[in-house]
Amino acid sequence: MLPGELELIEEISIDGVEHPDEGVGPDWPHRVGEVIGGRYKLTAVIDAGGQGVVYRALDLAGHDEVAVKMLKSAAAHNSEWRERMFREAQALAALSGTSAVRVLDQRWTSDGMLCLVMELLHGADLETVLERLRRRGVGFPLDGLDLVFAPVVSTLERAHEQGILHRDLKPANIYVVDAPERPTVKLLDFGFAKFLRMRSFTLAGTVAGSPSYIAPETWMGFGPRVDHRIDVYSLAAVLFRTLGGRPPFVARDVPALCQMVTTAPRPSLTALRPELPSAVDAWVEQSLAIEPEHRFMSVRAVYNALRTALRLPSLDEDPRARR
Repeated sequence: MLPGELELIEEISIDGVEHPDEGVGPDWPHRVGEVIGGRYKLTAVIDAGGQGVVYRALDLAGHDEVAVKMLKSAAAHNSEWRERMFREAQALAALSGTSAVRVLDQRWTSDGMLCLVMELLHGADLETVLERLRRRGVGFPLDGLDLVFAPVVSTLERAHEQGILHRDLKPANIYVVDAPERPTVKLLDFGFAKFLRMRSFTLAGTVAGSPSYIAPETWMGFGPRVDHRIDVYSLAAVLFRTLGGRPPFVARDVPALCQMVTTAPRPSLTALRPELPSAVDAWVEQSLAIEPEHRFMSVRAVYNALRTALRLPSLDEDPRARR
């Protein structure tokens, strides 16, 4: 457990798609009370993003509580978003046994909408944890890094081995689960996942991901040619946010942010947190490099390099991190 921190609380959305929040719209709250696939009774709305909604549900067979994710009605009629739901299910199935959130079942609503039945998580996402620390005026403790990031690194390694890119790494998609003995971590929302061996269906000019953590090559329109190094960049940006208290680049609007990410000098972590070793700034230069070939070549390499810069022992592959 992070010293003095992870007193974890409410269920946070497992829908991390970056869209304006539409709030509780007219097309999906009425589903509360509906039984999905003859088994899962929707009992409450947990949260919603622009395209998807997550419900708390009761498994009428096992009497356990679960989370049920589905598209909102408008998105459900969009072929791209339907395909994203199918691919998210495929990605999570392929990552069974890692720290990716578990899919327990797949069912259809009576009107033909795919639902992913997932484990119900209790805790807080990393963004919430970091905001609590900010309000207390303290930085993220270095001895908490492995608790949060070792499972994420191992899960991303497995994904990359199978040709799967997450493409939406951000603190809100890293969930610290409150557990009786020791908090665990889950990696959420593979709704933007890209399968390198499958046909791409992201439209030209479309940017997938969350603006503060998107790699430069994505902004520059190289979508069809991206590889695992976009996740390397995003992981480094999340680590920067975790240690520095803010994302690497902060701008007044999205076009200005794009300009900074693709052209501006890389930021300094020690300027935000002077007690860190000066070597972390060289780590930032390489891990957030504009050109992919100048970055670390894997998520484990970028994480181990940070631990070295922080004068922490190197973290070798740990099977426990996959749980």
